[in-house]
Amino acid sequence: MSATAPERRLEALLDAAPAQRHAPVDPTTPVTGLPGARGTDLIELFESQLLSRELDYAARALRRRDIGYYTIGSAGHEGNVVLGRLSRPTDPAFLHYRSGALVLERGRHDPTVDGVRDTLLGMVASREEPMAGGRHKVWGSAPLWIVPQTSTIASHLPKAVGTAVALGRGGTLPVPRDSIVLCSFGDASANHSTAVGAFNMAAWTAYQQLPIPVLFVCEDNGLGISVPTPGGWIAHRLRSQFGDAWFSADGCDLADAWRVAAAAVDHCRRTRRPTFLHLSVVRLLGHAGSDVETAYRTVDAIAADEVRDPLLGTAHLLLERGLLNVAGIRALWTAARERVAVTAEVVVTSPPLASRDEVMASLAPHRSDAVAREAVRDDGGAVRERAWGDAGLPENGPPRHLAVQINRALTDLLAQYPEVLLFGEDVARKGGVDHVTPGLQARFGPRRVFDTLLDEQSILGVAQGAALLGALPFPEIQYLAYLHNAIDQLRGEAASLQFFSQGQFRNPMVLRIAGLGYQKGFGGH
Repeated sequence: MSATAPERRLEALLDAAPAQRHAPVDPTTPVTGLPGARGTDLIELFESQLLSRELDYAARALRRRDIGYYTIGSAGHEGNVVLGRLSRPTDPAFLHYRSGALVLERGRHDPTVDGVRDTLLGMVASREEPMAGGRHKVWGSAPLWIVPQTSTIASHLPKAVGTAVALGRGGTLPVPRDSIVLCSFGDASANHSTAVGAFNMAAWTAYQQLPIPVLFVCEDNGLGISVPTPGGWIAHRLRSQFGDAWFSADGCDLADAWRVAAAAVDHCRRTRRPTFLHLSVVRLLGHAGSDVETAYRTVDAIAADEVRDPLLGTAHLLLERGLLNVAGIRALWTAARERVAVTAEVVVTSPPLASRDEVMASLAPHRSDAVAREAVRDDGGAVRERAWGDAGLPENGPPRHLAVQINRALTDLLAQYPEVLLFGEDVARKGGVDHVTPGLQARFGPRRVFDTLLDEQSILGVAQGAALLGALPFPEIQYLAYLHNAIDQLRGEAASLQFFSQGQFRNPMVLRIAGLGYQKGFGGH
């Protein structure tokens, strides 16, 4: 395979550089101007950037051999590597599809994770890929708390915000209480109504002085496939909304990205408020392997992006700081290339999914025996008596209409299962538009029964986030007609999580909708 333009530029940089630009520096010492960073950190970050780039090249090589099936790469976005080091493996992460360097770097937190092998297994749709098992190429890892995502534009933002809401509400959590939620996306995605709703949900929650520790990371390469994002648009649109929680960095400059990302992560973790990190990056090698950039971009524009290649910037930084010489950089690059090439030849022999049953194996099973056992449980008598108190058990009273009986059933469930949360539009103080939920907030408290803003995507996002962190949410959509505004959050997102993670991540929920309970023939409203 002939060298790509970015490869040729890196070769030219190394050819032109003195063999040893400065006296060698002890890499274990702190790096001046980069809080918390040592020379070894920068070298390891560069290694992850190199590995990510080589994986992009491998994806295209595998596609040409008709044994690889995914060519959307991370080239030009490798500045996100700093977030892999600065965030924790217990910070739930909902990632943009150009997150190769970030994922590889985060993998250093767990020696059992081989990010190179896992990524290549995903490219060849191997059933041995540890997250999706060949069902989709995803960024995901249970030990690293990287939650797999679909490719639907901006669809992961509501559940990222919902996870931050759940973190803020407390209770029993599977991650430390000071965790934050990392949510990255592209500049084009920031325009989607789903993203706008997620930003609004975060702001609405924070405005009420409620904790919602979500770090939004916009990786701005200026393009939505072929459609350019107007220069300065992201800052113009969002900077005022986030105020002092807005951070902006050059994602092609590792030192600047480190400084600013460290400040953003610290701000989010310390204040527990929504924080926005705007990373200026470039897109190299086109949108995907099938994309011919010259059909819609000039050669000069493409070349200008290549000059900003983050690998060039990091190589120059290491040379200038005396952390590596030319030979050291070449050795690191060669090792990355060989590791990816050798691993690729191993994974191409791994088996794919071979049958319909294998593909469907990760779907939640219908276990009628478990349902039957749960239905006849009789260990909640004392719990129910405490919940109903002086009013007495409802079965001892006179018959009542359906709305009252549903309220009684919800009371029993909230009493028996402390992980149940009930929320939606008007469900708490008003008791629901159909008067089904009155008294539940007074009985079980505002942490478990609460009102939301009037946005169905956000309601289902909160449900997904709460379920991901161990709750059993009962979200309510007021009318069947309102579900249409948010059906992708249910059908595309909530329904696919267990499928794309082989059950390693789950988001159980009971969605309540008053279907066709309003005006005759009016479509559920």
